[in-house]
Amino acid sequence: MFCKSSASNQLNLFTGTHTLLTNRALKKYEDKQMWHNQFRKQVTDRIDETVFRPLFCENFGAPNAPIRVLIGMMVLKEAQGWSDAQLFEE
Repeated sequence: MFCKSSASNQLNLFTGTHTLLTNRALKKYEDKQMWHNQFRKQVTDRIDETVFRPLFCENFGAPNAPIRVLIGMMVLKEAQGWSDAQLFEE
């Protein structure tokens, strides 16, 4: 079943970034100029998920994983020349 992912992933009360990261790491995470935020803004957020709708059964199965994230991972993997294992390690 196809489900379009939300534009921003809402963290719940128990997994907020302020509880998981130290001050220095949190500052880097929230910095709009850091590469991961720019990659999300310039690449991941621009992916049109609706073109992948025909690949999913409409009335059977579990919802898909966020397609934006999967394609973003593929872009990083190919751009860096990484294997699947290296992608997950990085």
